[in-house]
Amino acid sequence: MKKLKEKVVMKNALARAQQTLKLTEKRIIATAMAKIDSTASKLDYKNETARTIKINASDYQKTAKLKNQIDAYRDMMTAAKELINKQLTIKQNTMTSTETIKINWIEATRYEAGSGEIEIRFTQSIMPYLVAIKDRFTEYQLKEMAGIKSIYTWRLIEFLTSWSTEKTGQRTIRINEFSEMMNTPTSYKTADVTQKIIGPTITELKKRGWEIKYKTEKTGRKITHITFSWRKP
Repeated sequence: MKKLKEKVVMKNALARAQQTLKLTEKRIIATAMAKIDSTASKLDYKNETARTIKINASDYQKTAKLKNQIDAYRDMMTAAKELINKQLTIKQNTMTSTETIKINWIEATRYEAGSGEIEIRFTQSIMPYLVAIKDRFTEYQLKEMAGIKSIYTWRLIEFLTSWSTEKTGQRTIRINEFSEMMNTPTSYKTADVTQKIIGPTITELKKRGWEIKYKTEKTGRKITHITFSWRKP
């Protein structure tokens, strides 16, 4: 079994992509990523065996901050059933248009009742965003995410970290791009995004020692941008 390194590394494009993962699924993916050597060659992860990661209940339990491994394994089995269908969407600007890339996270899962572990195999398409990384990458310690209660909080941490390698930073983003990245419900209006997504997320981050605030900006009468300013603990 590959050893958990406690560090999650990915290309910035992945950190800023639209992800449809639930919190339990995100924990599994991040735990698996922490077992990947981000400095390795793409060829090192070309075969199925190298892309297959085992995650035991104790690894997941630490990230989820659950009281026992039974609950951890229950969550892992439930999430594994859904992970096979989960995609991410990356948008890249070209000279003439915006290119949309859709990628499946994993191509196979395996779990056995009572074994205390699950196995997932990343797709070949996702590996270029996880290995052979030399620049333009996002990095954080897996323990930073321990006990997070909202997928939106996790995703905001990844997004902000992708724009600053320092403890402090500031970033402005269009509200529609932010909503896409956070995979907010399509029925949400701007007021819903600020009240139901950003507000609670900011509150959770502050409880975790972050100094963070945001402000909205208007174009005419419409809110079009949001600016985050932060200092990590």
